Amino acid sequence: MSPTEYIYLCMLLISLGLGHVVKHSRNALQKQLLSTFVGVSMVIGLCGWQAYHSLFTTVVASVIVSFIDPRKCHIWSFAFCFSYLTFFRAGHFFGLAAPTAFSNVVQLLLTLKLVGVAFEVHDSHEIETKQKNATSDQQIQGSAKSRYVAVIQKPGVLDVFQYAFCFIGIITGPYYKYKTYYDMIHCENSQDIPSIEPMVDRLKTLVPVGLLFLIMSHYLSIDYAKSDEFYTHGYWYRTLYMIPMFMLFRLRMYSAWILSECVCMSATLGAYPVSLKPKVGLGPSVNPDEINSSDKQVEYNYETIHNIDWYQCDFTPTFRDGMRNWNMSVQWWLKNYVFFRFPVKAWSTSVTMLVSSYWHGIHPGYFLSFLTVPIVLVAEDAMMRAFRTDANAHWYDKLNWFFRMRAFEYLAMGFLLLGFWSTMRYWASTLFIVHVVTFVFIAIGYAFKPKKQNVKRE
Repeated sequence: MSPTEYIYLCMLLISLGLGHVVKHSRNALQKQLLSTFVGVSMVIGLCGWQAYHSLFTTVVASVIVSFIDPRKCHIWSFAFCFSYLTFFRAGHFFGLAAPTAFSNVVQLLLTLKLVGVAFEVHDSHEIETKQKNATSDQQIQGSAKSRYVAVIQKPGVLDVFQYAFCFIGIITGPYYKYKTYYDMIHCENSQDIPSIEPMVDRLKTLVPVGLLFLIMSHYLSIDYAKSDEFYTHGYWYRTLYMIPMFMLFRLRMYSAWILSECVCMSATLGAYPVSLKPKVGLGPSVNPDEINSSDKQVEYNYETIHNIDWYQCDFTPTFRDGMRNWNMSVQWWLKNYVFFRFPVKAWSTSVTMLVSSYWHGIHPGYFLSFLTVPIVLVAEDAMMRAFRTDANAHWYDKLNWFFRMRAFEYLAMGFLLLGFWSTMRYWASTLFIVHVVTFVFIAIGYAFKPKKQNVKRE
């Protein structure tokens, strides 16, 4: 483990203990003050003077959410936060210090939170406006058809600031909505909500994953793939090297995200009754007012903050499903605030990937990888339409899994190498194997595309 990874681990373990303090705090004010004080202390302690980026962004975004028209505040917040990311990352071209690893990750997660709360305010305003203008019959009909979205009261500047700097997830995620944070702070029976048992269940997964990461990280390094010595090896050595590197990358992220979920559980963040059918990122998907209360013991789960399903990431047969189970809270943010809202549906996937790569960083490797994703999805869809049937589904899915894992490994090298020339050098050394196979699959898929049968109308 690198020194940075040790610091991450220490911060997560400290947060794990402090989460229990928040859970057993006597009232909402104590929870709020403790969460904010620890969060601000962490940011200043880890980022040093570069913490001013996070403080400035949060103050401006808080003012936008609190004082700009709810119909437009989400647009202004999105524009400001993502524009500031450019200044934050490119400031070293103008004499400022380059962002540290800690200040970068804090800025990333704050951006999601600050844009997300603006969308929550906007959506709440839209729902309330429609309810006021609709007749009672229309309200009944609309509530039956549309999915439940929680309505929040417009938060003030201090409320947004405290949400942004809550220590839970501030350096590792997961992303959670303002409503989820609000529910944790104002939960009056948090001390009665189970947290130890769910944490132990997640830690059972963390132990083997973490140990394997420690072992592999001792022998593997992405720096070797940047050296001239690496390229003296043969074709298959270079090409197959991406397999263990992607495995190491996954294990590192799995370990961090599983432990960060445990931090959320320790404070009961994201704990909702099972009857409300909580979903990742969203929270309750059923209106609490429609649930009949009873005296029986309430069962809770933490699906709202469930950020990684490592088994599905590794073994689900399709590329698309593999992505859905990776960093699921951020996937939810991208899907709900970019993909669904982009006006040109044909370009929704490409724009979502562009926003995702821009959010991750300005390193060319991110863009090279993310902008290849839509092409891989086209190839996968084309081949499935052409060749997958109920009769061969079992064997087709196994073969599809093999190719989608190779695609993930190939694209992960862009994430790890980061630079344009270092990424292109590696991909070129493999003869752009995944790009070539992807375009071949697109051609084959469309060549054997099943013809639509014309159904005659009687």
